[in-house]
Amino acid sequence: MWKKLLLAASGSCLLLAANAPVATAQEGLKTLKVGLWGDQFYSKDAAIKAARTSQTIDSMNAHHLDFTMYAGDTKNGSSECSDKAIGEDIISVYNRLDMPTLYTLGDNEWTDCHRTSNGAYDPLERLAYLRNTFFSKSTTQGKNPIAVERQGEPGKAYSENSRFIASNVGFVALAVTGSNNNLVVTEKQCAKKSERSAEDCAAASEEYKARNAKNIEWLRQSFSAAKKEKLAGLAIIIQADIFFPFELSDGGYDDDFMKNLDDKNGYTDFFKTLISETRNYDGQVVLINGDSHFFKMDKPMYNPDGQLTANFTRVQVFGSEDNSWIEMTVNPNSENVFTFAPVMLN
Repeated sequence: MWKKLLLAASGSCLLLAANAPVATAQEGLKTLKVGLWGDQFYSKDAAIKAARTSQTIDSMNAHHLDFTMYAGDTKNGSSECSDKAIGEDIISVYNRLDMPTLYTLGDNEWTDCHRTSNGAYDPLERLAYLRNTFFSKSTTQGKNPIAVERQGEPGKAYSENSRFIASNVGFVALAVTGSNNNLVVTEKQCAKKSERSAEDCAAASEEYKARNAKNIEWLRQSFSAAKKEKLAGLAIIIQADIFFPFELSDGGYDDDFMKNLDDKNGYTDFFKTLISETRNYDGQVVLINGDSHFFKMDKPMYNPDGQLTANFTRVQVFGSEDNSWIEMTVNPNSENVFTFAPVMLN
């Protein structure tokens, strides 16, 4: 059962109504303001990191957002994966925001923690820690949380996959991470910057296979519910930039990107499912991702006739040394449903 939120047409208060009927246009659906961010808190200079964090938080609070969506990576890829770095410090950040945050995990929090620079942690142990720390309740992050549906038992496997409905739009978090989604297919991938054994890498790939199946299930269920409830749109947040490093124009989509979607690519099942589900859905779909630290809004999906898939948009958040963020306006009564405005911070 999707968690559904009734939002008053005036005011910014989120009223929990887990089993309430989906509102209709005649009931005065509220236009939502949502902050999109990720790949933050990267600086190795503590003072700079603190200043950037405060600037981003203050900016978001000043915009009176309904909620934010965080696209993973809560530290840089070369620092230690301690409980404090990936847990306590991030909880304190979310709790400084006036609004709740829907958080999806990134590779820097667990997948890449095997790196010697990260402390040579066991990534599967770090994943279990994150699940228990951030997803042990059926609510978002933050001091003012809202209810979500979790795929797995709270705090356990796949509890990071979550979703809710607000203003007749679905918001979905999926655990699709960088570093090939934890699928290890070459010896170089296994040993790079790491002392992992072959057994460790085999365990990583097994973890990928199990989670990938659950991700596909969650994605399909979300589209099925969106069609049944006649939702105006779906906003899906993942961490990985599944299109990197391909240039998609001038034939690059078909000739390079799509041909790269094979059994060695950890995003093949996800994107092929996303294609089929989007084409069979009348509403608008936006895929939000991080990973590449470069703001981008494009339409990287094509139909068999060579035309762009009109109801699909991808938005990539800022990151790394740039702590800017994106304000997404969600108007379920508009043709495009989702519009985007970068909020530049200096």
